[in-house]
Amino acid sequence: MEASETGRRIFWRHRWLLLILVILPVAGVVVLKEGQPVTYAATAVVQGQYTTPDSVTQVSAIQSRVAAVATSPEQVQQALTAANISGADVLQIAKHEISVSPMSSSAIMIITVTDKNPQVALDLSRALAPVVVNQLNQLGVSSNPELAALAKTHSQLVTRRDQLQSQLTASGSANAATSVSVQSLLAQLTAAQQELSNNQAEQQQVLATLTTETGASVVSLPTVVTAASRHAAVYGALAGLLGLIIGLLFAALREVLRPTVAQPAAGARELGAVLFGTAEERGGRIVSLGRDMPERLNLAAHRAGARTLVLTGPGSPARLSSLAARLRATESADGLSLGTARTENGHGSDVSSNGDSRRPSIVGSEHRAVGLATTDWSVGVTAAQSQDQQRTVVTLNDIRLGAPPPDAALVVVLPRFASHSALDQAADLGVTADWPILGVIGIRQTSWLAALLDRNAARSKDTAARSKDTGVAGKAARGGSPNEIH
Repeated sequence: MEASETGRRIFWRHRWLLLILVILPVAGVVVLKEGQPVTYAATAVVQGQYTTPDSVTQVSAIQSRVAAVATSPEQVQQALTAANISGADVLQIAKHEISVSPMSSSAIMIITVTDKNPQVALDLSRALAPVVVNQLNQLGVSSNPELAALAKTHSQLVTRRDQLQSQLTASGSANAATSVSVQSLLAQLTAAQQELSNNQAEQQQVLATLTTETGASVVSLPTVVTAASRHAAVYGALAGLLGLIIGLLFAALREVLRPTVAQPAAGARELGAVLFGTAEERGGRIVSLGRDMPERLNLAAHRAGARTLVLTGPGSPARLSSLAARLRATESADGLSLGTARTENGHGSDVSSNGDSRRPSIVGSEHRAVGLATTDWSVGVTAAQSQDQQRTVVTLNDIRLGAPPPDAALVVVLPRFASHSALDQAADLGVTADWPILGVIGIRQTSWLAALLDRNAARSKDTAARSKDTGVAGKAARGGSPNEIH
């Protein structure tokens, strides 16, 4: 299947549905967003850690840690208390009115607080930033495993030192210089005090390292607030894209369940036939035929030796009857009737309604020799048999399949986006009745704009004709000649 054929079946056939599914969600979302009250935003800048992160992953980790602290209900409550804001919903503010975003690829984070009241947004943002920084620094100290291990060891050393001092006091100081036990206790006490000093030094070193690597600080506090965007355009575009996807899925599913033929030419290719042309339909009636359509149809019938052309196809039977009548009327008026008229000399000749016989004509299938007289541009036809047979155009509803007409052939009438099953039915009918398929006639619906223009043109023409008739009648009443030239 060609890409253009698929595009017509999916996009062009369902163009109004796609437009509706795109425009309605966009309009609804934009109206909904624009109807929301204006909110104000205040931003504070904090540093998540002292050192610069080495990768995007570290930036994401810092952002997650700052966001977790900033949106904690406990920290939000502390900020509300510090800002003297009462009556606020802590959970609502923590979930929906506080956001954290990184500044480029650094450890600098932007904490944004939004609220309908600009003063509340400003005060809460100025109070929240220091609370977040203090909590980050506390988390960096309390959650460090090395510092926790050193603190545990320090507690054990202090307990050991106190025990040694108690034992040394109980042993007495009389024989301290010569007592072996006292000397042992003194040595153990000295060793415990030395270990305790080393432990404190290590704790100071770890604290210095944590301050260097994970220390958080406030960079700047907000001084003004700005009106937050409702993002109506973004949400509208997303809604339109979602509607387009849903429409395309529906169109594709419909084409899978009930496949169609986008153009009559595509149907002709599938049937292995030719496209004679396109007829224009308006209000269920055929109002015009394509250029050279009767001539092409007559040529195909002459080549196939068909005397009865049976019109079939999807749609209203009135359409087929109107097309058949239009073909017969047009061909008769143009002198190119599907049948031939007998002349006085016994030869078949097609004569137009105005008596002009200079136009060449195609006659019955029994004629074999055609001679062209160059003196008067007329066509003489030699009959192969004694009597010519006239071709007729009928619809499938006009005949009985139990008593089919002789030498019949099928002409399939297809509108745009005709059901693919109509082609199968036409092919099955041709095989069943042993009728060849001469070709396809396309149907084109007249647009409302063209119909309106044609209607206005007809009204103008009628008005001009009535005005002319009125003028002629008035001149005749005054005794003047209608053809008098002034």
